[in-house]
Amino acid sequence: MLKSLSIKNVALIRYSEIEFNNGLNVLSGETGAGKSVVLDALNFALGQKADKSMICHGEKDCAVTCCFDISDNKSVQEVLDELQIDYDDEIIIRRTLNIDGKSSIKLNGETFTATMLRRITSLLVDVHGQSDHFILLKEANQLSLIDDLCGDDLSETKQEISTYLSKIKDIDAQLEKLGGDDSLRARKIDYLQFAVSEIKSLNLQEGEEESLLEKKKKLLNLEKIALACSDAFSALSADGGVTDVLSNVSRKISSISQYGREYADLSERLEAALDEIADIAEVINDYCDEGFDPLELEEIETRLNAINAVKKKYGKTYKDVMASLHAFEEELDLISFGVERAEELGKQRIALTQALDGLYDVLTDKRKKTAEKLSQKLSEKLKELGMKGARFDVEFSLTDGEVYSTRGRDTIRFMFTANKGEVLKPLSKIISGGELSRLMLAIKAVTGGNFGAETFIFDEIDVGISGEAAQVVSENFAKIALSKQIIAISHLPQIIAMADTGFLINKREEDGRTVTHVSKLDGTGKVNEVIRLIGGSVSSVAAQMHAGEMIANADHFKANLN
Repeated sequence: MLKSLSIKNVALIRYSEIEFNNGLNVLSGETGAGKSVVLDALNFALGQKADKSMICHGEKDCAVTCCFDISDNKSVQEVLDELQIDYDDEIIIRRTLNIDGKSSIKLNGETFTATMLRRITSLLVDVHGQSDHFILLKEANQLSLIDDLCGDDLSETKQEISTYLSKIKDIDAQLEKLGGDDSLRARKIDYLQFAVSEIKSLNLQEGEEESLLEKKKKLLNLEKIALACSDAFSALSADGGVTDVLSNVSRKISSISQYGREYADLSERLEAALDEIADIAEVINDYCDEGFDPLELEEIETRLNAINAVKKKYGKTYKDVMASLHAFEEELDLISFGVERAEELGKQRIALTQALDGLYDVLTDKRKKTAEKLSQKLSEKLKELGMKGARFDVEFSLTDGEVYSTRGRDTIRFMFTANKGEVLKPLSKIISGGELSRLMLAIKAVTGGNFGAETFIFDEIDVGISGEAAQVVSENFAKIALSKQIIAISHLPQIIAMADTGFLINKREEDGRTVTHVSKLDGTGKVNEVIRLIGGSVSSVAAQMHAGEMIANADHFKANLN
């Protein structure tokens, strides 16, 4: 429920604080007084696109603050919990806009985007006459309304459908493991056989790729290797090289080996070193003679390319590729030997879908019966609301393709015409703001007001209505207001008289500027506003008695409703 609306620097409203109540809240005033400004401000706070032209002339920014009671709104509480926003029984939305076009949105002090905000406010307020807030213009919501009106009977059918869908989903999961239907299974077997053959034919060995890369690196650097080995061999074996120097050292030490064990040991070590160096020199000399074999390099490149091609498809490492091979072989065995099981599951699935089609027929039949009753009642109610030529109907069609959902296969559209002799057209394409408001009022009256948000705002509800129809509109408002908060802008004395809370919107000059004020009507103010709307004079005793009688009759009507 909307508890309060604070408006600052919006159009002609410098500042206004409006405290709303339960039941029927009615805003009235002279044409051009600024009633639409209140709605514009509210829509701005609800997340509608911001326009800096709404800022009061001469001011740098504007701000609108709303306070909502959400103590009984579980849907909003669930979204707030999901968004991890702290709340008690209330939420406060504050939105500002500056002259540069920058907007700021806060909900309970937390920064929100407009999209996030609309997710919340769509569950709080339904503004009729503004298409972007009117949920019944969306065909998916139209189907939801029909289903809600069908009640528990339809819910039981949907529960049966849900059970069948669960079984079909389980069968589909089993068939997926077995390769799907015959065509999918054949393609899956072909793929698995190809993959297994491709991996096995490679005969990949663990560590093979690393070894090949090492060989490739050596082959590509043979010239450098040969030059280094040649220089090393010369350093070891040439005259005056390492071998000659070490031989001379060995002879010197050998000549004194007889004088102590330590010299003899040292001589032995030098002789062993000479033998090791001679062996090293021989090996190095062999490396000097290694020749480049382009064929070997080509074979290595070919093998590495084959390994990389398999790794790209089946895994980044040897272990990954082997794991893929094992999985493919297991799946191939399962599919190849599961043909009979797949055929059995296929038959079960056909039986389930046939039963499901029967339940969908039941679903459609129940919806059509409910839609027919709704159409009849709405057409009658619209006549009461002053739309004598209005007709309403629900058009049914089947969703294209195979559809398996608890919503069934029905696509519906609300069809409407306001004038006798015209063809029915989709509701979203032809209905005006005033017609939309009266249709929504009719829906609320017919359905008991159990659909939609907790607060309904009606704009232009009294366009083209007077007399008896105006009385019917006011009485329907009162009925809906028993369970929903209604905020209505009206020019009808009957609706003002029926109001639980009334507000007067007027313009006046202050300091050379025109400003709009919103004030709550007390008992006398309500009488005076009814008199103004019936065209009487507040000084007329007869007018005062007439207005008082209208208010007394309205109070009596509401008391009997309670």
